Formats: sequence, C-alpha cells, structure tokens
Amino acid sequence: MKILLITFSIIFIISAIAPLSKREEWWIRGFDFPYVHFTILGFLCVIGWSVFDQPQGWLEGFICGITIALFVYRLTVIYPYTKLKRPTVPWSEDGNSRIRFVSANVLMTNNDYLGCLAMIEESEPDILFLVEVDAKWKDAIDEKLSEAFPYKVLKPINNTYGMMLYSKLKLVDSTIQFLIEEDVPSIHTKIELSNDEIIQFYGLHPKPPAPGENDTSTPRDAELVLVGRMARKSKLPIVVAGDMNDVAWSHTTRLFMRISGLLDPRMGRGFYNTFHAMRPLLKWPLDHIFLSHHFRIARLSRLANFHSDHYPILIEITLNPSTQALVSKEHADKDDLKEARNKLEKV
Repeated sequence: MKILLITFSIIFIISAIAPLSKREEWWIRGFDFPYVHFTILGFLCVIGWSVFDQPQGWLEGFICGITIALFVYRLTVIYPYTKLKRPTVPWSEDGNSRIRFVSANVLMTNNDYLGCLAMIEESEPDILFLVEVDAKWKDAIDEKLSEAFPYKVLKPINNTYGMMLYSKLKLVDSTIQFLIEEDVPSIHTKIELSNDEIIQFYGLHPKPPAPGENDTSTPRDAELVLVGRMARKSKLPIVVAGDMNDVAWSHTTRLFMRISGLLDPRMGRGFYNTFHAMRPLLKWPLDHIFLSHHFRIARLSRLANFHSDHYPILIEITLNPSTQALVSKEHADKDDLKEARNKLEKV
C-alpha cells in the first residue's frame, strides 16, 4: 500500500510541476489538459497520506508535504471556474439586443450533416462558427444554411483546419488570414448589429502541440498572442471564438487573457467541457468564447453532440458594459510582454 501511495504521489507531483514550466514541448504541454483528472489523483493521495499511511522518515514526509502543497495550489487554479466564484462576466438583466453565438468543431471525418443542421436549427444562432470543415461539409450544409444566414465567410480545407462563418447580421471588412502557419486560417470580421453598433470577431483554430501536428506549442501560442495584441489595440467590443486546442486554465490561455484584456465567461459558471464528446472519462474545455468587458451574458450552455468529438458551445450576450467586468480584467506585466515577444520571434 505504501509503495503504491508513494508511486501515485510522485506521478501527481510530476503532473503538477510540468504545467508550471513555460517549456513548449508537446509532451510537457500535454499535462495542461487532464488537469482536473490529476487533481483528483492528488486528492486521493492526500486522503491516503492522511488516513491510511502516515509518512515515516524525511523522504516520505517530503513527498507527502509536496503532494499536499501542490494539491492545494491546483485547487486555487480550478476554483475560478467553479460556481463558488462570482462570475467574471456578469449575467445580463436586459432582454433586448441579444446576440447568440454558436461555435462547433464538426470533426472533419464525421458525416452526420443532418445532425449538425438539426443542432443549428434548434439553437437558432445569429452567428455560427464551424471548424474542421472540408469541401464535403461545405457541399452538404452550405445551401441549407445560406437560406437562414445571408452573410458568410467560408474557407473549407481538407486538413482539419477549414472553417466557415455564417451570420444573420451584416459582416463588414471580412478577411481570412493565415497568421502563423500557411495551412491554418483564421477569420477576422466586424459584425454590424441592428442598432448600428459594431463588434469585432476573431474565429480561430490553431494546431495543438501533439505528435503528427506540432512538436511544440509555439505556433499555437504565437497565434493566440498575435490575436491578443489585435484585441488589445481594438477600440471595438471583441468576441474571440473557436477550438483553441488549449484548456482554460493553462499558462498559454491565461497569458492570452492578460495580453488581450479579454474575459472568460466560464469563470464563476463551470468548466463547460467540450472535448472529448465520446470518452466520458476524458473531458476538458477546448472550445472557447472570450469577450471584452463590453458584454454581459444572457445564456451560456453546451449543446447536444452530433457524432463529433466536440460538443458545440452556445453563448448569448448583450452589449452592456459593467464595472464588475472592468475590475475583473487581467493585465499583462513586463514578463508577459517579454514572453509574448519571444513566442512571436520563434515562428
């Protein structure tokens, strides 16, 4: 029992220390994703040391102490994404001028086109952002969607990084940009609301740090930093959405939030895990929607899956700034700005 407890404690310690590193190798950044799972392992280890096996000797005492300290630290990281915390972006009390976004990774090899269309019809978005779309997906759903969405920006690609944006609201100055990698697009557009207000939208889907994709997280991180800089400089209300191939609590995502000044609407509301839709024990939040302080939230929900490996996510927002959101903004310090520059210089 003691050997097993020590082994699990060491595994937990490694899993807890690795995400603290700023190194970009895929196998290190991979520890970011099952953060909650390893935290549960840490909890079990703490219970084991406390109840079943008291540490004996300095080495066991050291392992036990580090395990407890790292477990407590991880709770502080997870805590902002629980309902115990006051929401960073407040709920909206205004029933007017709502904008409903749906963002979904369709899984390129998935052929449940009718299921996707049913999800869209049921959720009734004003703005629909789809990623992992190829020519087959476009041919299967574009004609139907074009009836409901008069404005669109389409870039289907047969490499799992295609994307399509559909809108019931007028799109202005729309561009498809390849910010970091020549085969990974992003959509940049302004959205004109019914009251003539303009908001800026960025749709992203950077490559993950993983074997067969990228050996390091550098391209993903650099794209997020670059968009973060754009968001910081913009005078418009900002919405950034997509499958970021990163989790909400990672160092990279928090750096993006500090660089951009954007807010995560999940804070104070829950994890809203969107991946993996077909593996009950392996779930974490990969699909994100970040907002500037100009918005409040009327609804945030995870939608029904249509045989993709991701759940779609829906957010309904109102253009209604709040002092609470302003206070909740994170700010980049000198170290953040230096790290952001270094990431851009590496690509």
